Amino acid sequence: MATSEVRSSHRQAVGPGRAQLWLAIAALLAVTGLGSYLYTAYTPKQVTIVIDGEEALVLDVVARTVGQALQRAGISLREGDEVWPALYQALVDGTRIEIARGVRVTLRVDGQELEVAVPQGTVRDALVKAGIRMGPLDRVVPVRETRLEEGMEIRVIRVTQEEVVETETIPYRTLRWAEPHLAKGEERIVREGREGLLETRVLLTYEDGQLVHRQILSTEVKVEPVNRIIGVGTRESLPVLQTATGSYRYVDVLDMEATAYYPGPESTGEWADGYTFTGLRAGKGVVAVDPSIIPLGTRLYVPGYGEAIAGDIGGAIKGYRIDLGFDTYEEAIRYGRRKVKVYILAP
Repeated sequence: MATSEVRSSHRQAVGPGRAQLWLAIAALLAVTGLGSYLYTAYTPKQVTIVIDGEEALVLDVVARTVGQALQRAGISLREGDEVWPALYQALVDGTRIEIARGVRVTLRVDGQELEVAVPQGTVRDALVKAGIRMGPLDRVVPVRETRLEEGMEIRVIRVTQEEVVETETIPYRTLRWAEPHLAKGEERIVREGREGLLETRVLLTYEDGQLVHRQILSTEVKVEPVNRIIGVGTRESLPVLQTATGSYRYVDVLDMEATAYYPGPESTGEWADGYTFTGLRAGKGVVAVDPSIIPLGTRLYVPGYGEAIAGDIGGAIKGYRIDLGFDTYEEAIRYGRRKVKVYILAP
C-alpha cells in the first residue's frame, strides 16, 4: 500500500514538469519564428516548372526558395537563362516557376566577335543585351525581327555616307571643215581645241569602311569644251607649168591670138600717156585683154613672153585676143602677131 502511493505521487510530480518543458519549447518556437521556419523548410510543396513555354515538371519538393526547388528538381541554369519568380523568392505551395533558356549567338561588329547568351527573342534583343548602339544608317544581318536560334551569327554593318564633288575634263572633238582654198589632200589647223570641265556631286556609301555605292546627285559643266577644227582641202589639184624661169600653177589654158604694142606714140598715137586703163604703167608684163574673157587683174603666163597681168583693154581687143606690152617699139615690131597659149595662173 505504501509502495503504490509512492509511485502515484512520483507520476504526479514528474508529469507537470515535462508538460512545462514542452510548453516552454513551444513558446520559444512561437516567439522566435523557428516553428514557422521549420514548417516552411520541411513541408513538401507542389511546384510546376515550365521551360521555354512548355510545361516540364509538376512535383512536390521540400525547399524554401525557388532556387532550392530547382536544385531539388535537378535543373541546372546556364548563362543567359532567366527565371520567374527570382531565385531568392520564397516558395509556396502551387508556385509556378518559368525558365527561359538563353540562346547563344555570335555578334560580329566593329571588327570584333562577341559571344552572348540571350533569352529567346529576336536579333533586336541580342543587340540590346550586348549593348550594341546602332547608327541611323547601320543595318544588321539577319534583320532585327528575326527569331534567335542557337549558334546564330549576327553581323552588324556600319553604314556611313559622304557627299563629294568630283571634277573631270571633257575632251574636245575634232571636226573636219571643208577648206576650198586648199587643194585636195592638204590639211591645216583652223582652230586649236580646248578641254572643258565637268563638276559632279556624288553621294558615296560605305559599309564597314568599304565603298559599296555611288549615287550621282548632280552634274554641271563648268567650262565648255572648244572643238578643234581641221581644214580639209577641197580644191582640185592644179597642174604645174614648168618653164626656164620657174614653175607656175594654173587653172586654165586659152588658145588666143597675140599682138604686141609699145606705150609710146608709135603704137598708141596722140593719146599715149604711158598708163593703162587700170592705172598701171604700161610696158613689159602688162597686157590688154577682153574683160569678158579674162578678168582684169588676172595673172597670166604666155610662153615666149613670160609672166603678165591683165591690166589694160583696147578697142580692137575683143574675144580671144591679147595685146602684149613691150618696153621698146623694136621689141613690139619684132614680136609681131602669133598664136599663143595663155595660161591663167592660180591666185
